[in-house]
Amino acid sequence: MLLISKNNLISQCLTGGLLALFMQCAVAQDVGTMLSARYPPGSIATSEVAEVALKQVARENTRIEREYAQAEQACRERFFVSACWDKAKERRRAALESIRSVQIEAETVIRRMRVADRDQALTDKRQEKAAEAIKLEQDALKKAQEIAQKQTRNAEKDLHVPDDRPRIVDHQARQTRTQREVAADAQKRAANVAAYDKKIREAQAHQRDIAAKKIEKDRNRKIQPPVVSPADAIENLPLPHNPALALPKP
Repeated sequence: MLLISKNNLISQCLTGGLLALFMQCAVAQDVGTMLSARYPPGSIATSEVAEVALKQVARENTRIEREYAQAEQACRERFFVSACWDKAKERRRAALESIRSVQIEAETVIRRMRVADRDQALTDKRQEKAAEAIKLEQDALKKAQEIAQKQTRNAEKDLHVPDDRPRIVDHQARQTRTQREVAADAQKRAANVAAYDKKIREAQAHQRDIAAKKIEKDRNRKIQPPVVSPADAIENLPLPHNPALALPKP
């Protein structure tokens, strides 16, 4: 009768321990599945959403570490402490891995947005430089026209002096040279603007290539959390610490 009572007690303890283990596993899995369900792949599209997701990941990470510390403390009160710790570590690893996909996607979106902001800043700067170059060119052309008009008026005045024809020819030659120099300067500035624009576009393309490679690398680093079967959980279940159930030494 005593043996039967002990067997029943052991069975009840095993059943209670198994339920406790399943409850711990369910809690550890819920930690990651809640975030994964809240942020399925592709749902994080803006930097604002990504920032909120990262804050939630940080809170869940704190929760996982707190539960792991509690489980580690509880293992010290059981038989087979090492096996209990291994189970707690595995639950912690699975929970952290399940929220890592959300963290990776949020960080990827933030990096992509930062690259887009840098590209926009470069584009704005390029447009500003182009506008400045156009204004300088317009000012130079306006000044050249004023000089040419002034020289033309002076030349018309000199036409009334018959003996002053060589000076008129010299004025016209200087006017022609001035117009050529202004045109050459304008062409040189336009070439400089085109070269600067090409350099900006190449830098933007390089930044996009780096961002794309980083995104692909982060996606390849994603690891699916392992599934612990009920048979493995039962096989490695630790016995509760009860001195009354210890077998007597021979």
